[in-house]
Amino acid sequence: MYLALGAVGAFLLALRLVMRSRAASDFIVHKIVQPYHRAVGWLCGFVPFSVAELCWAVLVLFCIWYVGRTVWLLARGRGRRLAVLWRRALGGVLVALSVYTGFTLLWGLTYYAETFEEQAGVTARPVTVDELEATTRLFMEKLNAAAPLAPHAAPGVLSGDTQAIFDASGTLYDALEQQYPFLSVSAVSPKPMLFSRVLSALNFTGFFFPFTGEANLNVDSPECLLPATIAHELAHVRGVAPEQTANFVAILACDTSGDPLYAYSGYLLGYIHLSNALYGASYEKWLEIAQQVCQTANEDILANNAYWQQFESPVSKAADSAYSGFLQSYDQELGSKSYGAVVDLLVAYYGGM
Repeated sequence: MYLALGAVGAFLLALRLVMRSRAASDFIVHKIVQPYHRAVGWLCGFVPFSVAELCWAVLVLFCIWYVGRTVWLLARGRGRRLAVLWRRALGGVLVALSVYTGFTLLWGLTYYAETFEEQAGVTARPVTVDELEATTRLFMEKLNAAAPLAPHAAPGVLSGDTQAIFDASGTLYDALEQQYPFLSVSAVSPKPMLFSRVLSALNFTGFFFPFTGEANLNVDSPECLLPATIAHELAHVRGVAPEQTANFVAILACDTSGDPLYAYSGYLLGYIHLSNALYGASYEKWLEIAQQVCQTANEDILANNAYWQQFESPVSKAADSAYSGFLQSYDQELGSKSYGAVVDLLVAYYGGM
């Protein structure tokens, strides 16, 4: 047990040292991590369900069994309970450390490799209120124009089959890959989550699972943002690690996809982030633009807000805090608030239009 802990700890330390070198991080990410993601993602694509979700279910069941087994051993281990507890605790630490080390190798290093911004030449910068207003207005206009082409069954719910949205993701990045060839990867099918309601309780719309190379989606949350969320997780599949950059790339992919549902969803996501930032910068400018948003988009925004409000609880706040701390362990200083930093990138890219 001690040797195993020492070996895993030494490997994690080595990875932390690698993070200090851009060249070493680039080499491992491009030559080992991304080929692994492509290979395992391709293999997982042969099954219709999320292998990542199965892995999480197995992990939860293992934890329940491990705790139960520990209690049983303690009940039987009279006179040696302290030794039993110590061994079981070491075993738990070994499992947790191994998972974290694997995640660091398969995803954490990506935060230290060459970024999308560096490869694409798009740089976020501080923006003025006028620039923010102009970009917000642009997205409002794009959103209003796209809304009639995205039929709804109800507020927040798109018409048609949800599976069709997943199926359409195969060509989502085609145009953007021509503009930025480094985003090109073999097609990976996003997977709907069976326990999507649990994800909502944890304040997640989806996640990329680096162990299986899968993009996993919450299909319980409002469908109007599902296409944009699929695009976000597929950005992670392409090695875009920071959350704010993945949102930016997702919006670009939706904008250039040629698919009306994806375009509408991408504009909606962009408008929400931009208008939230403008609301804090100038309520008067925000109100002027907000009053011009079409009824369809307004209803979608209200439906989305109402959906997530029902999950506001100590559990969701704890999950958000834990995820923020997790991101910060890889020097993502904004934590979960980094989702809002997409505004600077949007203004930098669309501001001149």
